[in-house]
Amino acid sequence: MEASSFGLAMLAALSGVCLAVIGVAFKIGQSRNVTPLYISMCMGIAGAIFFGVQMNWHELGDLPTIVWVFALLNGVGQIVAMYLVNVCLRLGPLSPLWAAMNITFLPVILYSTLFFGEPVTGMQFAAIAAGVFTVGFASQMTTGGGSPEEKEKTKLPTRAKIVYGVYLLIVLLSNSIVFITIKDLGTRPLAPGMDVTILARYMAPVYFVLYVALALFTGTAGYLQKVKPKRWGDLIRLGLLAAAGSITGLVLLKVCIPLPAALVFTLSGVMTIVSGAIASVLFFREKIFWAWYATVGMGALAVVLANLG
Repeated sequence: MEASSFGLAMLAALSGVCLAVIGVAFKIGQSRNVTPLYISMCMGIAGAIFFGVQMNWHELGDLPTIVWVFALLNGVGQIVAMYLVNVCLRLGPLSPLWAAMNITFLPVILYSTLFFGEPVTGMQFAAIAAGVFTVGFASQMTTGGGSPEEKEKTKLPTRAKIVYGVYLLIVLLSNSIVFITIKDLGTRPLAPGMDVTILARYMAPVYFVLYVALALFTGTAGYLQKVKPKRWGDLIRLGLLAAAGSITGLVLLKVCIPLPAALVFTLSGVMTIVSGAIASVLFFREKIFWAWYATVGMGALAVVLANLG
């Protein structure tokens, strides 16, 4: 791997660490009655301000229709994802949820292959497989790491596990829309035959529109739920924390667009999973047992395989 490509790969991994901060904010908010919908609203507001001050406002009228379509899809997708994140946090710990919702590179790679004809190498296939195993092992952490009696108490009926798995799958697909958007607009030419992509030409207004849609959709959904934080200061602090992770992570992903989707989104997704798992143990006292070690080990293997690819 060339030095420039290696540097971009490291930035892709760093983007995953930044995005893991969002999961930490969600988990903290659970004990303070700050729902993921409200945290996402704050992320949307902060992102809109961040990119709004950078953009030329007249360019909003120049944005292609596909940008507005993706903004609508992202808004709806985030409502679904954030609502189910709250549900899943009540059904289990952060680690399995965070692992499942962050293998977003799988839908992105499939999308890139179907619509842009990007090839996937053997090593990248192996990295994807390692990412799947990462989530598989992470899901085993729902039983906890205590005694057999404790595990038996927390063991879910088969039907409940199936429902939980469906929730995780829906969260994954809904959460992937924003990454598919970035990949699509970062690959789609501004006009047929042009070398400039939509995202390269209109990065600030595109992100502004996406963040405004996030704020409006999730804020409205949160208000309709009629759930208020215990302290509004908690909402502001957690919103700013999540916004910082989101903005930094997405900007780094945009910088890494020249690399193949299989590399960028595998690195970012797996590092998000690993960082979230470590944070869960350090900050939320989730118990460590064989599945935790398997998750972290398989995640590290996926990173190595992705770089070799």
